[in-house]
Amino acid sequence: MASAHRWHLIAGGAAALLALASPEAFSAPAFTSKACPAPFVKARARCGTVTVPENYAAPNGRRIGLNVIVFEARKPSKPKAAQFDLEGGPGFAMTDSAVFYAGEGAPYRETRDVVLVDMRGTGASKPLRCEGIAAYERAKPLGMMYPTALVRECAEQLSKSADVRQYSTANASRDIESVRQALGYAQVDLNAVSYGTTLALRYITDYPSRVRTAVLAGSVPASKTPPRYHALVAERGIDLLFKACAADADCAKRYPTLPADLEQALAKLDPELRPIFLEKVRTQLYHPATSRGVPAFIHQTAEGDLTLLNAPTPQVRRFSDGVYLSITCAESFARSEVDEWIADAKMSHFGSYRIVRQREACGEWPEAPADPKLLSTGRSQLPVLFISGALDPVTPPEWTVELMASFPNGKHLIIPEGAHSVEGLSGVESCLDRITLEFVAAKSLEGIDTACVAGMRAGPYR
Repeated sequence: MASAHRWHLIAGGAAALLALASPEAFSAPAFTSKACPAPFVKARARCGTVTVPENYAAPNGRRIGLNVIVFEARKPSKPKAAQFDLEGGPGFAMTDSAVFYAGEGAPYRETRDVVLVDMRGTGASKPLRCEGIAAYERAKPLGMMYPTALVRECAEQLSKSADVRQYSTANASRDIESVRQALGYAQVDLNAVSYGTTLALRYITDYPSRVRTAVLAGSVPASKTPPRYHALVAERGIDLLFKACAADADCAKRYPTLPADLEQALAKLDPELRPIFLEKVRTQLYHPATSRGVPAFIHQTAEGDLTLLNAPTPQVRRFSDGVYLSITCAESFARSEVDEWIADAKMSHFGSYRIVRQREACGEWPEAPADPKLLSTGRSQLPVLFISGALDPVTPPEWTVELMASFPNGKHLIIPEGAHSVEGLSGVESCLDRITLEFVAAKSLEGIDTACVAGMRAGPYR
């Protein structure tokens, strides 16, 4: 879901329910400095922590040290300005993008600080990692998703030192506000991808006066949190890939019967392997770079060659499954008719495997209190640049069109060969970065040349 480039990024009770009280009720703590890696220091970075309550209803209870890296502006503006990045997953660490901002991402910090905060439960902000699940996935590339016993084990282990019910979108929004206050910014510009857009939308709802602009890529409205629509939207994604391959002379020559290849691959695979194969296909559609290998993957599997299917998924970044389960179980499964999800998913090639596996996992996860503001994205005059990939297999442009009804000053940029990310496309720095920076500076897309997105191209099919 992310790459080196920024765009490629226990039972409930009364006390728990109080944690959903007004976000304005708590004051911010201070920023505590710590040593920064030498390359970041050279890039004018400050590293530190901002300590917040794990449970905002019990401010004197257990605390979380939020890991923060601030890249200072090369030519600071007055009043000082800052871009806050929000990462996807949920479960990836935001500070993984620090290498980008220390180097080629320097234009983003020309006049604004760039603030990277590991969301609670990720990175170095009290990570909720399920090491047993991670080890199982490395050892068994074809193993089932979220084995029940390992999920139960993880929940028990994490609950010894964390209240996993408190790792929510609502509390993450409060954390952003605490960091903003601790660093002394009057307003911030939000730059978010994937799940990070869900968090950004929540922060805009909770603290509307604190946001100057927002750039949201691969928007996920709270009503569309995963994995409700994964199978249905992936079906759209695979159909678009088949059409794109048929329109490419080389791909069409190599793989002239891709839809039939898919059916043949499914027919040849053992029943327990089919959903695992399809989940691998689905996740490879996320990025232009990896989607270019999907025709070969399907074709080889159809011919009985399982080399690619058996290959382990590269683990480039560490993921916090505990945060992912805490948020999806409480904010997707707990408030939904999951049987309806399953029936809908079965109408696609991708089926209900992902939903069923996560429902089983949620049965082992501590139940969090309901969030009454979860679906309350209000109308806002905020200048927002929405970025979508036309081929996105998880957050299609149509979702953004729906979301824009709440943002009359929003503008929608669709990248024809973009997917859920732009990893693998040409022109990211010269085109997309330029548009983003000009939009933030002007708080508008008026007069900005966006024609270059039509020329952002994916590489050849592999």
